[in-house]
Amino acid sequence: MNPFDILGSLMQGGMGPSAGRLQDMLGRQGGMPQQGGPGGSLFDMLGKIAGPMMSGGSQGGGGLPFDILKKLGGTIFSGQGGPNVASSGNTAAGAGALSMFGALAAQALGMARQMMSDSGQATAPAEAGGGFSLDDASAIIAGLRKPANAAEEQKVQDMATLTIRAMINAAKADGQIDQQEAQRLLGKMQEDGVSEEERQFVLAEMQKPMETDAIARAVPNQQAAAQIYTASLMTIQVDTDAEKRYLQELASKLGLNQHAVAYLHQAVGVA
Repeated sequence: MNPFDILGSLMQGGMGPSAGRLQDMLGRQGGMPQQGGPGGSLFDMLGKIAGPMMSGGSQGGGGLPFDILKKLGGTIFSGQGGPNVASSGNTAAGAGALSMFGALAAQALGMARQMMSDSGQATAPAEAGGGFSLDDASAIIAGLRKPANAAEEQKVQDMATLTIRAMINAAKADGQIDQQEAQRLLGKMQEDGVSEEERQFVLAEMQKPMETDAIARAVPNQQAAAQIYTASLMTIQVDTDAEKRYLQELASKLGLNQHAVAYLHQAVGVA
């Protein structure tokens, strides 16, 4: 099973508001993204997103390097593969989604650390300061560094699978996924060329009861926790009390700082 195929299909319109929310986030930065290959408006648009989010750059704030922006752009919009997965179509879109979640999560955690430092709250020495900063292991989980061996590749695959589980779990926040919605989602995945094995995995996840505790226990570190929260936030409308309560519960079980959560809501455009 290739979890990136599933994740790519979900992000391209298979599940909830994910694709539209990504488009809205891009649009708020100065116009809608254009389809096509590298160069021009595509990378200009990604730069407009990442500019305020990944501030600092060469000035020492740990900004997101432009070459990674190019990889994200090529992955999400032009299907040319990303830092972890060299492929096309759903696989490339899934790799790009993981990288975008990772970039947003890293910046949210950096901003939270900076705010805590500015307010005089104690932080661990390794986490002092803000900006976009990732250790090597977290960069792999974030989809921002190519795995160097099979063990690292497995970590990326596991993170993509956990992200899918979290998105489906979030979709159940205001009730179980009904039969009609399940068939629509599976039909969209079939149209996208997702394999029968992968569709059966999604169906099994949809039929499970809520598993928020299990998802939280499977998260290896705060970088992964913030990515899981970001993916969940992209999945649901957040227009019901049940969905709002779910996100509060998820943030608590993931141990996320309130400043990081607030930043992610602002970045994604959810009140």
